[in-house]
Amino acid sequence: MTDRFPTANSLRITDWSAVSPFGTGKNAFAEGLRASRTANAAPGGDDTPGMEYRPVPDLDIKAVLGKAGVRFTRETAMAVLAARELLEARDADTAPTAQGLGTVIGTTTGTPQSYMDFTKASLQGAKPYNVPVASAPNMVMNRGASATAIWHHLQGPNSTIAGGRTAGLLALRYAQRLLAHRRAEQVLCGAADEYSPARSWLEYHRGGGASTTLGEGCAMLLLEPAGGDRPQRPALAEVTALTFRVAVAGANTADALTACVQDALTQAGATAGDVWAAAPSGFRDGEQQVETDVLRGLLGGEALAEVSVEPLIGDTSAASAMFGITGLLSAAQDDSQAASRLGVVTAVDPDGAVACGVLRFAATGLDD
Repeated sequence: MTDRFPTANSLRITDWSAVSPFGTGKNAFAEGLRASRTANAAPGGDDTPGMEYRPVPDLDIKAVLGKAGVRFTRETAMAVLAARELLEARDADTAPTAQGLGTVIGTTTGTPQSYMDFTKASLQGAKPYNVPVASAPNMVMNRGASATAIWHHLQGPNSTIAGGRTAGLLALRYAQRLLAHRRAEQVLCGAADEYSPARSWLEYHRGGGASTTLGEGCAMLLLEPAGGDRPQRPALAEVTALTFRVAVAGANTADALTACVQDALTQAGATAGDVWAAAPSGFRDGEQQVETDVLRGLLGGEALAEVSVEPLIGDTSAASAMFGITGLLSAAQDDSQAASRLGVVTAVDPDGAVACGVLRFAATGLDD
């Protein structure tokens, strides 16, 4: 079957939520960005010297979700909480049925801590099968998306997109496809990653022992198609372009990202002068700030100065691009200059994937 890919402007963002190192909820995230406040950091373990992390504060899973049925990892709990905020804020007149609401969540590998703990138990136990069986559900990569749907009684399409730092934009593309082909009436589209000693160890060794500050959290959007045949909420922004590239071995990452951003602007029918703000995911190649250098060269330093996310909450890996989007949406609420202009978000993964998304903000502010 031929898949006619939808035009990018068929995708509307009507609400967003965030669970971040600033706290639980979109208000906590917006207030942290508005104040340019650096989230509290804690030192990593002895086997990862120089590493720090910025956790979601006071994330007591049983306290916020109840004591029953919550054998969740932090990543899963954050996804459930982000979805809850969006679902509770919906207007009954614009809410679809349970079958009409899809869920798409981006990740890296799920939760590496669960994999490592399970494998360690198998190797150290008296028998290979002496493992913590109750933790097995947390080992599957789609645990966050499936648990979110089960917890909130959602029956629409349920998908997990594994794409490393580009996962948020890949999830957005997948959600776009679901809506364009009427597989769903609305989609909860997010990306999540958690801090854990296992992730810290992996990042430390992948970076050659370079020190960094890790973050965690879940950012989520409520998406609807443009021009649907049912009542809709006012749009905060429209997705006007999504582009992807791969910098193959030996290729220049900066060149691949430059082409990606240029293609996205062309797809959006825009120029650099139409861009109000840009939000890089914070990828660095050694000491070189690849994303920042590319965006400054293409868009100018003024666009980069409008929104700062990664320096404040840390490297959120799979959630970084989605946090870039929510950062743009939050900042646009406070700046009348953003109305009808563009926001650009980029992501680069160490494995070579690069991505760019372009948003056009609504003509009026969020409160109108």
